[in-house]
Amino acid sequence: MFYSVFKQLAFKVDPEVAHNLIINSSSYLTNLTGLFSPLKSASHYQLKQGELTWNFPVGLAAGFDKNAKAIGFFKSLGFGSVEVGTVTKKPQAGNPTPRIWRHTAEDSLQNAMGFPNSGYQEMTQNLHKSDLNNFCLGINIGKNKDTSEEKTAEEYAFLYEKMAPFANYLVVNVSSPNTPGLRQFQDKSKLLPILEAINIQRKEFSKPCFIKISPDMDPADIRLVCELSKELKYSGIVATNTTIQHNYGKGGLSGKFIKPMASQTRSLVCECLREDPTQHIIGVGGIDSYAEIKDFWKQGGGFVQVYTAFIYQGPQLLKNIAKEMDRDLKENGMQNLQELVTYYQKK
Repeated sequence: MFYSVFKQLAFKVDPEVAHNLIINSSSYLTNLTGLFSPLKSASHYQLKQGELTWNFPVGLAAGFDKNAKAIGFFKSLGFGSVEVGTVTKKPQAGNPTPRIWRHTAEDSLQNAMGFPNSGYQEMTQNLHKSDLNNFCLGINIGKNKDTSEEKTAEEYAFLYEKMAPFANYLVVNVSSPNTPGLRQFQDKSKLLPILEAINIQRKEFSKPCFIKISPDMDPADIRLVCELSKELKYSGIVATNTTIQHNYGKGGLSGKFIKPMASQTRSLVCECLREDPTQHIIGVGGIDSYAEIKDFWKQGGGFVQVYTAFIYQGPQLLKNIAKEMDRDLKENGMQNLQELVTYYQKK
């Protein structure tokens, strides 16, 4: 009820204004999460994939908490992980406003943000003040808009070095459509130098590291990125970012609109990585229900992230997913989520 009222009011103002209100009020809201009916943590919801353990299999996707200011709030709601960022080396204003639009008929969002953030130094300060105990933190890293192609690999490696001490995992973002020229780095010849430069830093401070891809990639290119992840011993793929295959103008679309293409991309990624037990897939893009999560598990995936569905449904989304999980566990006679996910992955 509380979120329903808040949503009616928030949807009357600019989406970015509403978003910033939540982030800037997060320390206050953390003390009121009982009003939101947050998911109560329970050990049977834990899911382990590779080196990572989430207390709930649903995390918050990158882009919501860009500067790591509201981790405690999202943790208190029951998210199993929060992926902060995208963080860049230098502070960046992003693209001109307005740069977020709601498409309520399709439960979708259009954004042309362009990595607005306060830079790695401020994020580092915010992380020092955050409660990261018993919680899985992801950090999404990207290049500044004005960084040349020649300096891009060096910049990603720099960000890995600075952010790895705080992160449980990192994500190399080369798939946002809102930084000019960024998606060219999904091409194997341009992605390889970035991943190799990061790997030099990983020898000193090893953390799980994923590559985030677009749903607009050609299947052949998706396979090549998956092969790079295996060859260079990355942790796997985050699939997917937003799509530019729409008629709404600039920016990427997320939410229900991209559900078919994101699911198709995830299916191909799962197929490419299935035979390598060291590779994992974090599913994001159009996920808005337990049914979608279960489909992803059947494809071979594990952890999932939400963003747009959280905006449209609020914290009740997590509670509904937990309720459906409990029903599924009971019907299958299983005690914990790890058993259930393994069961679906092998079907």
